[in-house]
Amino acid sequence: MRKRTKNLISKKKKVFLLIGVLSFFCLLGAIFFLLIYDYYPVESRVDKMKEYAKNDTEDYTTIGWLRVQGTNIDYPVIYAPEYDFSGKTDDFLWNEVHSDKLLNQVSISGHNILNLSSNPAVTDKNHRRFEQLMSFVYLDFVKENKYVQYTFNGKDYVYKIFSVSFEKRSDIPKFTREDFSKKEMKDYIQQSLEDSIFEFNIDVDENDKILSLITCTRMFGHYQNIEFRVDARLVRDGEIKTNYGVEKSGKYQEIEDIMEGGEENAKA
Repeated sequence: MRKRTKNLISKKKKVFLLIGVLSFFCLLGAIFFLLIYDYYPVESRVDKMKEYAKNDTEDYTTIGWLRVQGTNIDYPVIYAPEYDFSGKTDDFLWNEVHSDKLLNQVSISGHNILNLSSNPAVTDKNHRRFEQLMSFVYLDFVKENKYVQYTFNGKDYVYKIFSVSFEKRSDIPKFTREDFSKKEMKDYIQQSLEDSIFEFNIDVDENDKILSLITCTRMFGHYQNIEFRVDARLVRDGEIKTNYGVEKSGKYQEIEDIMEGGEENAKA
């Protein structure tokens, strides 16, 4: 009887030991996975940017390359302060400011010609330039796509989206050649978060570097002068790129009403 009891105790100890070992390796595996996991791996565009820059003219200079997760936005960024972009049909984006260093506030604009309705299409393969940026108006799309890659000065930078909003063109700050002051950055971020139609589970502050993607829209009518904006902050040193949480903000109801009502609710 005693021998049987000892055997049972011995078996239990082995089971507990096995469970402990398995738990340890599971934990170790989870840590290892987090260390190597990369939700949005970099695909360098340094060489592509150099190749495109061979076509530079006196009208414009290639200064960067933009790639946006979940879209076909994978285009050069040009600087041409006195160039009329309206007649240019190449697939490109532009920056109104050029600096030798990566500024803490970078604005990139692009055309939206075919995706202007009150029910924007999601990643239509026929859409070009910034037309697929409008996909970020939908929560299901944003849940799976939150990263932006900007290639500048021979380096690929990755940003995390923290705000999606609609702004009057006159309310969007003009960018300068100098970095924003800490107060300007703080004010900009606060306003961006307040205006966002989504709430992202990500922190952002005045010490971060910000990338703003801007295009036109007609969701609110043809004559409202509203632009669509996606703001992202630079991935911090040592920060793991994961799929962080997002949900609708209180601002989203107006957007839903417009999309459900179609053109009737979007008249000027």
